Amino acid sequence: MNAPRPFLRFPTIAGELLAFACDDDVWIGSIASPTARRLSADREPVSNLRLAPSGHAVAYTGRRDGAPEAYVVDLDGGPARRITYWGDQFTRVIGWRGDDEVVVISAVGEPFRSRTWAYGVPAGGGPGERLGYGPITGFAPSPSGALVIGADQSPSRGASWKRYRGGTAAKLWIDASGSGTFERFLRELDGQLEDPCWIGGRVVFVSDHEGVGNLYSVLPDGSDLRRHSDHSDFYARAAHGDGSRLVYQCAGDLYLVEDLAPDAAPRRIEVELGGARSGTTPFPIRAAEHLGDVAPDRAGRASALEVRGSIVWLTHRDGPARVLGGGGSVRARLPRVLGPDRVAWVSDAEGEDAIEIAAVFASGPEAPRRIGASALGRVLELAASPDGTLLGVATHDGRVLVVEVDSGAIAQVDRSEDDNASGLSFSPDSRWLAWSHAGPEPLRQIRMARVGDEGEREVLEVTPMRFNDHDPVFTLDGRYLAFLSARTFDPVYDSH
Repeated sequence: MNAPRPFLRFPTIAGELLAFACDDDVWIGSIASPTARRLSADREPVSNLRLAPSGHAVAYTGRRDGAPEAYVVDLDGGPARRITYWGDQFTRVIGWRGDDEVVVISAVGEPFRSRTWAYGVPAGGGPGERLGYGPITGFAPSPSGALVIGADQSPSRGASWKRYRGGTAAKLWIDASGSGTFERFLRELDGQLEDPCWIGGRVVFVSDHEGVGNLYSVLPDGSDLRRHSDHSDFYARAAHGDGSRLVYQCAGDLYLVEDLAPDAAPRRIEVELGGARSGTTPFPIRAAEHLGDVAPDRAGRASALEVRGSIVWLTHRDGPARVLGGGGSVRARLPRVLGPDRVAWVSDAEGEDAIEIAAVFASGPEAPRRIGASALGRVLELAASPDGTLLGVATHDGRVLVVEVDSGAIAQVDRSEDDNASGLSFSPDSRWLAWSHAGPEPLRQIRMARVGDEGEREVLEVTPMRFNDHDPVFTLDGRYLAFLSARTFDPVYDSH
């Protein structure tokens, strides 16, 4: 049996050595050999790997002890050393200064998370020295003394906010002469510029100024722009070079760039992971930890449950739990009990939401009956009438629908142009449906309609559109409708 394809992230290179993250651990391998071995075994998320220039250790951002901190692990074995103790969610490793100092950025002690300063932290542990570059997110020194720094690069990079063009898009600054004076680099490129590094006298970076994140390079004066990758579906990410070659990730694969010539192309790196792949090993889960909606029957003897996309019928005293639908590649949700022997739920088996209905006590295997496919849109709420003949549906486009369970007929009762309906509730005799109708934010009113009889379903406004009225519920005798309302005005004196 073939092992699942590994998802490789955050590659880093130093000579022939290649390190990367997989299965929430650090792995080390070689460009020439496809087999890699595990360096850490913490089974906690790791990111932003950086090999030391000599290749003797890997620095990375890890969450072994909770908040992200900087760690260093030696290639000759031993546990990873934690070298920062800042407790800041925006701490991350961005490089090395020599073989003995790790460059780490953090917003510790700052009033805003965007103010991540760089610190030089001894690889063996000790107080870090704050570097005088101001708030930065990238660090790329060249052998000649030039320096490129990044600003505003998101921890999850531009792929998390594709084609963003606002004022906080990732930028580059360059000190081409090594004098300590920086100027904005490649201001004319309308995209997110991130992951700078130097390869053979050229500045290499990732940018999405042409729509999708790809690898580019320019001369230090900003001229001779070249594109070195051609990814059209997924962003190139996490580029890192050692001065002569560069690696990056795209869609879980690693790529090597050996030449920045205009006609050169990246090469996909074949990687084989040695040792146990514990991150992909199947294991039993506790259903109680993944419980979704619960719908008890009217007698209180059993309930229909949603557990990880499956609908399960569970008796309260004894007897087995039985799966009624969903599971696998199908997600089922919002189970509702229809009378004593049927259950309805929402399923995406056909791609779009539909309602499926199944008998609880079927004598043999029987596929659920499906209604409303391609007619419902995205279902947000589902309510069942007490007699099990009707279903109320609130959709993503503001509609309130009534579905006849036996015939499958669908009728629109109401629609809001402002927001979605919520709080669907049937009366005890199944003849009325109430809901909260959305008006201009933040106003909502209670509406109801007579749905248990044939003919036109007139919508009644129970409350005016003056407050925020929501969650209507009929009393057990059906004579009153209770609801929650935000209608107490409590002005607070402030500077305005």
